[in-house]
Amino acid sequence: MSNRTPLYAALDAPGASRRYLVAVFMAGALLRIGICFFTALPNMHKDSFEYFRQADTLLAGGYTDYFPNGYPLLIALVKALSPAHTQGILLWIQIGMSVSTIAFVYDIGRRLSGYSVYGLLAALILAVFPSQINYVRWLTTETPTAFFLLGAFFFYFRKQWFWCGIFLGMATLVRSNVSPVFILLFLAHFIHTRKLPLTLVAATLLPLLLIGSYCYMKTGKFSTAGNNQINILYSVTASGPDIDFGLGKKFPEVNTTGKALHMYVDHMKTEPFVFIRQKLANLWELWGFYASSANGGRSVGSRLLLGAGNFFLLTLGLFGWWRHRKNYRVSILILPFAVVTVLHTFLFAMPRYTYPVEPFMILLAAWALLDLAGPPPVAKPYGPTDSHPTDSHPTDSHPTDSHPAESPARPSAIA
Repeated sequence: MSNRTPLYAALDAPGASRRYLVAVFMAGALLRIGICFFTALPNMHKDSFEYFRQADTLLAGGYTDYFPNGYPLLIALVKALSPAHTQGILLWIQIGMSVSTIAFVYDIGRRLSGYSVYGLLAALILAVFPSQINYVRWLTTETPTAFFLLGAFFFYFRKQWFWCGIFLGMATLVRSNVSPVFILLFLAHFIHTRKLPLTLVAATLLPLLLIGSYCYMKTGKFSTAGNNQINILYSVTASGPDIDFGLGKKFPEVNTTGKALHMYVDHMKTEPFVFIRQKLANLWELWGFYASSANGGRSVGSRLLLGAGNFFLLTLGLFGWWRHRKNYRVSILILPFAVVTVLHTFLFAMPRYTYPVEPFMILLAAWALLDLAGPPPVAKPYGPTDSHPTDSHPTDSHPTDSHPAESPARPSAIA
């Protein structure tokens, strides 16, 4: 029997996992509350002001088709309820969202592996991960996107298709660049099961159709985000931290998505080596092991901390995915990483764009760490006393799925 059996037994003992999980929740919540309310760090990012302006437009009965209006809609709702305490309430909402992602990670880890130790380890890493704590204080789309995107996978693994779809749709409304995730997830699900739940598709499209229809009523154009043209334009010259946000004024004639895309392709064809260098710089800006100085706005300590986090997520996350890539339910955890990495490598990059991806890589990294530590005891579903009321077994196949169920992803010894 593995010499790690006592560890598994201790964490899967009656009530033990709950006690440890409560401690993780408390640590995660206190760290997030502390950085939001007990430091002098700012809460308003330069993008935050535009979100608030779009929220004011919504409250006035108008519509601004620039940033996706998911986050401005949340701001508008809070402003309507309490205009004098909007920022404080939004921070509490984001703290709640961030702590909820800890719960999502725990449940996904335990559900897919069959052991509480996986979920607890992933939850602990997420609770104390520096960037996951830091970005909660910013009134930007990072925290809501992570909440909705990870929540969608939480409901997906529970086969609660309606809520999975709603969360996928909301994630896209908050940040449109994650939309390829749900497209790829639908494709992967169809290939794996030869079926696609209509409830899942309809629920995903519902928020998008509602906001797009409202945009059409107000502007005469069906749209969920109107900044595609300017984002592509910025991408023409973007190289790592160097992004010329004044390109729109320099090239006023490039006023459509088609024209911006034409300019992008022309640049790629005429200056291929410059293009490649720019995209490599973007990739390093996203996942580099020594973060850029952000043109003097980032201290050496911050650069080292960001780089160390990226090293941990890339090396262990990709290793964990590779070890369990043949298990469908584990392998699809890589989808958000693949989408965000490819998209922002070819467009423009900022370290904060990886924030919604980090919980998924932390889940994979937890598997890698336990793989490296050695095999678990005899396989079993969940803990000996912990069960999920919605599932009779973690690998039960859905009634509509003809594809055979897979066994939980368990670590195996490294030869």
